[in-house]
Amino acid sequence: LGFKSSATSLWHPPSGADSVAMFSTKKGAADELTNMSSAVFNDDTMKARLPSRVYSRFREALVTGAPTSEEDMQAIAEAMFTWAREQGAVSFAHWFFPIRGGSGASGSMCGACKMDTMIDLDWSSQEATKPFKATLPYERLFFGETDGSSFPNGGLRATHTAAAFTTWDRSSQCFVLDKVLRIPCAFITHLGACIDDKTPLLRSNDALHKQGLRLLKNIKIGTDAKIIHSFLGWEQEFFVVSAELYRKRPDLVNCGRTLVGKLPTRNQQAELNYFAPPPTEVNKLMFNVQEVMLKLGVPMAVLHNEVACAQHEMSPVYCHSSFSADNNV
Repeated sequence: LGFKSSATSLWHPPSGADSVAMFSTKKGAADELTNMSSAVFNDDTMKARLPSRVYSRFREALVTGAPTSEEDMQAIAEAMFTWAREQGAVSFAHWFFPIRGGSGASGSMCGACKMDTMIDLDWSSQEATKPFKATLPYERLFFGETDGSSFPNGGLRATHTAAAFTTWDRSSQCFVLDKVLRIPCAFITHLGACIDDKTPLLRSNDALHKQGLRLLKNIKIGTDAKIIHSFLGWEQEFFVVSAELYRKRPDLVNCGRTLVGKLPTRNQQAELNYFAPPPTEVNKLMFNVQEVMLKLGVPMAVLHNEVACAQHEMSPVYCHSSFSADNNV
């Protein structure tokens, strides 16, 4: 940890402030593990902030698929609004993953959202120009309507059928990032056609649940099971290239991939880089990402050098497939 490879393949520790930061033994200071899951509205937070009956009904609905009642929606929205404000949020956004046909980028690369400030008109006022107040309307937490005319690309649907709708994926937890409460959502047309990457996953999970329970019943194993989950463990392998060198490569700038050059003599068969100490600047990058991910409730557990030069990997502990897919984005 904290070593850097020189051009002559010698290893030496970093100096100065980096060395102090990396090897500090100061006790009692807050760190990544102290703050982990602090920015995600997870099960523990929900249980602590909701009335017990509301919490129990919400958990049961995750198993049965039953809709959340209007009364429970109000209680959940109020609790989430209070929590999000404590986290510094001033806006909320339905966060979804549209299919982007023709652009060369998949919706799952970055997701999409429309940010709305946590305000609404005070409808109890008798004034024509009504004042507004800070709030999170419960119906806007669970459902949303937006323009879907450009997904998967423009011109596929007539204007009067261009509406699209978002709905909170209750199996995935909301979180606060950059002062925005982000609500993971499914994204469908007014006729229920999916125009995103998440809806097919949710529908596949429903089919797996239904047929899996049927199978267990027929083979007389686990006949008391109420729900079947799918789990996913992803890993991100990536290359880190300095901005200066990146700008000198038109193929990387314009295409995001290598188109010029040639393979090294032994391709990726060399073992020098694999699990070697990452360069100091890459260490900083991965630790910064890890800190944010842990705060958002992502169990980012593994960081290491990969086989190829400048190749690295980060991967979390596996979890429920819907939440894991969101974590990957």
